[in-house]
Amino acid sequence: MTPVLSIIIPIYNAEATLARCLESVLTQSLRDIEVICINDGSTDGSVEVLRQFVAHEPRLHVYSFEKNYGIVIASKLALLNAKGQYVMFVDSDDVLLPGACENLARMIEKYDVDVLQFGMKITAQPGIDISGFEKLIRQEPMTSEGDRILYDCYTLHRFTHNIVNKIYRREVCRAAVEMMPDLSLRQFTDLYLSFFFLYYAKTFRSVADIYYEYMFGNGVSAHSPDAKQFSELCACSAILPAIEWFLKRENTLDKNRFLLDAIGTILKSDVVNKLLTLPEITKETVDLAVKSWGSEVIYDFIRSTGVLDIKCESRYKLVPSLVEQIRNQSRPPASAGGIALSVGQPTK
Repeated sequence: MTPVLSIIIPIYNAEATLARCLESVLTQSLRDIEVICINDGSTDGSVEVLRQFVAHEPRLHVYSFEKNYGIVIASKLALLNAKGQYVMFVDSDDVLLPGACENLARMIEKYDVDVLQFGMKITAQPGIDISGFEKLIRQEPMTSEGDRILYDCYTLHRFTHNIVNKIYRREVCRAAVEMMPDLSLRQFTDLYLSFFFLYYAKTFRSVADIYYEYMFGNGVSAHSPDAKQFSELCACSAILPAIEWFLKRENTLDKNRFLLDAIGTILKSDVVNKLLTLPEITKETVDLAVKSWGSEVIYDFIRSTGVLDIKCESRYKLVPSLVEQIRNQSRPPASAGGIALSVGQPTK
């Protein structure tokens, strides 16, 4: 018998939070669900937690990878095996609020849309400021359709590209994963997945009702970026050529080139922001940024910090090799503001 809803939970080293997440899903008032867990190469006790739940819960299905491939590939496997009429995603450190499945399944049928977005409650670790994130996800109810959906999301930012605060028709997600290039991403997975889901969606609606508790600060967001995380961010440069390849295959690149520009802006802005918060910027860091994103990210970084005008703080710990790297590059285009290459030491 076909379940009403498939709930997909990608899992990587989530031993501390997984049981609470699964309890919130499996105790939902809507019983006609299936829960698909993808163990993405976990090395902690996540497998044992899953084993304990599977022993007494026939609605729970577990698939395992021997190594960590990332949420994109894990989600693709889950969607190819999903049987529900609708699909939702839940992060392994978050929870569904009571009544979420029943009410959301009812609403997506009532409004007859391909994608229904709902509200999230944000719970942060002590000392973490979430005001900016709360503002980002807060919005008034809205509708969108056709090509306008992608435009509203990536260009106008009328709604976010998060995947956990939405319920989808399964057909939309299946069409997306069958055409989506495999990328082993550690960051910006939602941006990538959402592009394909929304590309195939014909109708979108958002409601203000809150059905999801998002735990902010349990994972990467709890720490300042380090070299490994910055390397993972640079690997996200593969997103743009993957989307471009897809749009060419669909013969829709010309009319959607603005989307590539918008997504590129989102990604490159984050590269600059991460550069600002790295504890140390080395020549290897700069080389990786330029190789992955192009020299314009360095020029954006210069404008943001004022490093060449002696305006950045010593906490950035800019090394001499960065200055040398910048000196060796061609001058920025006119749009960069004609920055003069005069070098000084960072001020305190």
